[in-house]
Amino acid sequence: MSSIKEAYDSTIGESFTGLKLLIWAIPLGYCRDLMSSGSMDFFSTMIVSAFALLLLGFLVESANNACEKKPELVPGINVFSMALNGIKAIVALSVYFAIAFYGTQICCSYINFGEHTVLSMSLKILIGLLFYAIPVSGFAIYVRKLDIFEAYNLKKIMFILGEAFMMFSYLIIKLGLLTAVVIGFISYLFWLFIGLDNLLINYIWSIAIMYNLVIGANYISQFSEEWMSFYEKKNQVIEDGVKLY
Repeated sequence: MSSIKEAYDSTIGESFTGLKLLIWAIPLGYCRDLMSSGSMDFFSTMIVSAFALLLLGFLVESANNACEKKPELVPGINVFSMALNGIKAIVALSVYFAIAFYGTQICCSYINFGEHTVLSMSLKILIGLLFYAIPVSGFAIYVRKLDIFEAYNLKKIMFILGEAFMMFSYLIIKLGLLTAVVIGFISYLFWLFIGLDNLLINYIWSIAIMYNLVIGANYISQFSEEWMSFYEKKNQVIEDGVKLY
């Protein structure tokens, strides 16, 4: 059974994980500042895009390391390997993300309960989680063997889609609550005594994002191992039964 606590413990407990994530938080904070500035030019866009590609490759490698039970969960900074894995992940998951994005936009455009804004927002969030469970399912399948064709195995997608929705919803809620308690308290202290317009609190937020991303990737890898192993055993039992028959 996949566990947030196990994902957290394995991430935090690994040697040099903290140092690696502290390093990754620096370019993440810089790219975050570029995007929030509202005045991105071509050069800034290229910087953000390159970092996003490397970050995607980093998360894929982290999840794959967890699937393969490697002693080093968080990989070292190998730019070429991460860029390659990032490109492969885009090829493997871009269709699913497009379906999730446009599907959510189209469905949510029909939701309008007038004054009942809470109901409207809740339904939109539910629809978003349902659609984004599709790329999460693809990611869970892909990171196990890093096989692009495997990511588009629709039988496997349909097999784990329902569980992926539940897992993804639980992951968002759990990490959201944890981050709100820990980082929210720290942010409140900064707001009281220093203010929120400073580099240090922005860096702390970037560190929190990196930890959440790695814990999330670890958790999805646990889910992948659990359900893909079950899927393979189920198919093997069916094949053995057909042979016996």
